[in-house]
Amino acid sequence: MSNIPRARELLEQLLANPMIMYAERNKIVREALELMHRRKAKFRVSKEIKTLTPRQKKQARHLRNKCGWSVLRIAQTLGTNHGRVSEAVRGKAHT
Repeated sequence: MSNIPRARELLEQLLANPMIMYAERNKIVREALELMHRRKAKFRVSKEIKTLTPRQKKQARHLRNKCGWSVLRIAQTLGTNHGRVSEAVRGKAHT
């Protein structure tokens, strides 16, 4: 599990104490690196929320890129979930 503040603390301790021996320094660096790994989130959009039509995808991309609308505003306008709009805008929308 990630814990960036703790990893930062360990690395700052290393910088503050140059007398730590090589083997101990490596151990601390490895511990800090382990604290920097994140697990990928397992978010899934409900299957009840339909994918966007090709026309809606095109409209969503236009509203985001040309008009600067937020993803949430686009979703509300199109009557869908903001996750579906985000997929369309990033080009990852499922067909």
